[in-house]
This record gives sequence, structure tokens and C-alpha cells, in this order.
Amino acid sequence: MTNHLKKIPIGKAVILALLGFCAITPSEMTAQSIAIHNNIVYDMAKSLSLGTEISLKPRTTLELYGSVRPWKETSSEINKHWLVQAQYRFYTCQKYNGFYWGPYIHGGEYNMENPDLPFDLLKGIGGARYEGWLVGGGLGIGYEFALAKHFNIGIEAGGGYTYLDFDKYNCGTCGFKTDEGNYNYWGVSKLGLNLIYLF
Repeated sequence: MTNHLKKIPIGKAVILALLGFCAITPSEMTAQSIAIHNNIVYDMAKSLSLGTEISLKPRTTLELYGSVRPWKETSSEINKHWLVQAQYRFYTCQKYNGFYWGPYIHGGEYNMENPDLPFDLLKGIGGARYEGWLVGGGLGIGYEFALAKHFNIGIEAGGGYTYLDFDKYNCGTCGFKTDEGNYNYWGVSKLGLNLIYLF
């Protein structure tokens, strides 16, 4: 049995859904209508992350975000994933400045051995390797601080529901499937400290 991430239809469906959001963006972009950002929280977890935020109206934007970790934790411990997320943001004052909130959706795939996540996330699973996919959504809030004309820093958090489908294996390098099932998670599913560049 291979240790690669599972190739499943849900991954393609999530990507197509997120690309569909792009169709609602305006055809003409003005100054500071696009921002790119990097999530320091994901960097600390050794994941590559990049997001873009696109202006829709004076106080609304669409954020598209992705994270990937294609390598193992160590030579014997696996911790791989990819994740995509989209959020529709409502700013209380003006876009890219101050408080915002909005719904988000996400999806991805994972291959993790002995998941040890903060705040007891996914409590009750461990002692094995889990390989599968996830999809869900929730409501997020955040705040952006203007540092300079083209630079912001932002903090964000969000919570909601995530459905995880998995196959269970008895160790990271073994190919023996011992179980399969799903997990319904309610709780924190969005957390960020972002460095932001505005175009």
C-alpha cells in the first residue's frame, strides 16, 4: 500500500467550487483591489501557505487560501496534507482595514500518523496513521492593521463543522488497513496571523 495522499473526486469538486467563486469578481480592478498573504501560524507548523484576497465591493472581498505540506515529519513519521479554503468577507469600515467577518468553506486531503494537534483537536484518535479527505465550513472573524501603504498584518479565527472521511492503518510505514470510517468535528477550523501585501 502506498503512503501517497488518496486521489478522490472530492478534491476536484472542492477546487472547481473555489474556482467558481472567482467568476463573481469584477472585471476591472482598481488600486488596492488585490492582496496576497502568508499565514505565520502555518509556517510554524512547517506547512507552505499562500492566500489572495480580491475586492468585490467597497466593504466586501473574497479570500482564496491554500496550504500544502508534501513531505514527511521525519523519515519514519508521516504528516502530509493539502487544504483549500474560501471566505466571503464583510468589513465593517472599509476593505483591507479593521474588523471583518464572514462564512467560509474548506476541503482537502491528509495522511497523518499519530495526529497530535493543539487544543485537543480530533480528540480520541491516535496511535495509528489516518489517510483521507475532509470538507466543511464555518464562520470566521478577523482584524487587519495597516502598517504602511502596501503592508498590513492581520489576525483571524473561525469555527464550524468539518466532516473527515478516513482509512486507518496500524503504523506510518505499514500498508495494512485496519479500519475505515468518518469523524464529525465541531470547533476551531481557521486560525491565522497573516503578513499581507496590497497591490
